[in-house]
Amino acid sequence: MRSCPWAGRSVPGLFAGLPVLLWIDPVRHAIESRMALHMLVEFPWLLMAGWLCARHWLLARPLSIDTQGLLGITVTACVMAFWMIPASLDLALMSTPTQGAKYLSWLSAGALLGWGSQRRHPVTASFFLLNAAWMLVTAGLLYLDADSPLCVNYLVGDQWLAGHGLIAAGVIAGAAALWVVKPWMAASDCRPSPAQSRAKT
Repeated sequence: MRSCPWAGRSVPGLFAGLPVLLWIDPVRHAIESRMALHMLVEFPWLLMAGWLCARHWLLARPLSIDTQGLLGITVTACVMAFWMIPASLDLALMSTPTQGAKYLSWLSAGALLGWGSQRRHPVTASFFLLNAAWMLVTAGLLYLDADSPLCVNYLVGDQWLAGHGLIAAGVIAGAAALWVVKPWMAASDCRPSPAQSRAKT
């Protein structure tokens, strides 16, 4: 393994520095006091921080249980699903151990995604992004459809903004899924079929 060299990397360093910034009470309160910022800024930022550390703190060899990067996308999907539940958000704001578990789970998910990125097939990555898109849009619609606050710590207005933000994030994830798999599909179209290969021989 080698250490994480943040020096000279302004944008990556900004993302990776979020866990440190969350130790500052005013910064943490400013982000977590708004549902939209909590879900659409803090969560992706933590995920990206874990990813960046994994990309610079490389494993000597791949994890044996992380076949084709499937462990990372499975863990990330579970983490996403859990922290989109309103009760989970409330508990993270009211319980220090749960808050720590939230940070650790998102950082770990990002690290696993980063470690498996080189082995992950484009179709697998696209499937994960489409699943994330469906999850984000569904949660956003549920938040918008609710007439009363689903979280004790957030008002309906916060919930409304978060719902729209989740839907927008879902659309972006869906577009990213198509972008990831498009080069592979184009390359597949250029390959000769088995029948054509046999005919040439």
